[in-house]
Amino acid sequence: MGWLSMEDIIAKLIRLGLKEYEARVYATLVIIGPAKASDIAKESGVPRPRVYDVLKELHRKGFVEISEGSPTYFRAVDPEKVIATLRDEYIRSAEEVIIMLKSYQRERQEEWLPVWYLQGEWSVKNRVEELASRAEREFVAAFMDLKLALKFRKAFENAKSRGITPIILFITKTRCYESHLNELGKVYFIPLSKILEGEPRDFMEAVARALFSTKERYIVKGLFIRDSQESILVYEEGGLKGLMVKISFIPVIQREVIEYYLRKT
Repeated sequence: MGWLSMEDIIAKLIRLGLKEYEARVYATLVIIGPAKASDIAKESGVPRPRVYDVLKELHRKGFVEISEGSPTYFRAVDPEKVIATLRDEYIRSAEEVIIMLKSYQRERQEEWLPVWYLQGEWSVKNRVEELASRAEREFVAAFMDLKLALKFRKAFENAKSRGITPIILFITKTRCYESHLNELGKVYFIPLSKILEGEPRDFMEAVARALFSTKERYIVKGLFIRDSQESILVYEEGGLKGLMVKISFIPVIQREVIEYYLRKT
């Protein structure tokens, strides 16, 4: 990693809890060493009338030391000690906020909302991992993207930690990454052409064609099903998105489609 610029350092100090002028003054003192207020103002870009107040506040926090005299000099306390203090305070504040927010939560029966839209890879992965953590009997997945499956490794590990061997169907033209994929669970492969060829002959084939079509705007990349009760459909539309469904008959149908093609592998 390259050297951080002064602005990068200031931004990180602000993120840790210092105000902008405090971050500028402290960073400047670390770099230039003991200095007079006038020099600090010049080097930091903080207006001179504000420098004394900022130095006073940093001294109160224990981040700056003062040598009284004519003129008065200021120096920064060791950055390792200051950053450790800021880090500990940041973590403590975060923990306190969590406790406070939870304590204010009202006990209520949440409105039953059966469908949720998920935006972005982080959100999708987080929800899939939670889904696997709630599995009681089985955790089933289907993918049209082999590499995408590896991104959900933690979800499969969550299922395994509950004594469940994930069932994974790959709908693909190739079996690359097979050695890595086998680590995720019990793996099956079926060519996409086998699903899309010809006219559908029964209900399951019709549903599968609709589900795994590559001609739609929303291209399905993966599907996760927990205990035939809840599912998350992962699709591509300007980025990774998801559709979480708790209407039981939909996960049941999705699970039956996968089972239909598992019997054909």
